[in-house]
Amino acid sequence: MKVRPTEREIDKRLTEAKRVLKEKDLLFADPNKAVGEIDDLGLGDSSELRPLLQVLLEEISRVDYTGSRPPQRSYEPSIANCELWAFSWTSTVLGKEMYLKFALKDGRFYLVSIHQDRPQKNG
Repeated sequence: MKVRPTEREIDKRLTEAKRVLKEKDLLFADPNKAVGEIDDLGLGDSSELRPLLQVLLEEISRVDYTGSRPPQRSYEPSIANCELWAFSWTSTVLGKEMYLKFALKDGRFYLVSIHQDRPQKNG
């Protein structure tokens, strides 16, 4: 039995995320949380976020996948039961370790979380 997601599936989700973000506006799973995270990163307003996310997605590859296996399902009402795709990587654009979690629903990109990576504490 294969453990999900496979490398191919992760590649496919990243490719799909890049495509839908180019074609359609960015949506937020939880707008209040997103505003706080965007502010914490010093990214200005949310209008700057879509082009930045397009660049950040180009930095990410399947080896950066840090989500659960199989992917967790969202409990946020706007994306209820959608799979969550989480990645941690070293961003050359932002110059720091980053964490990004998103969901794809009905051909749309939903930002769930973006922040400086907080490595898991042991114990």
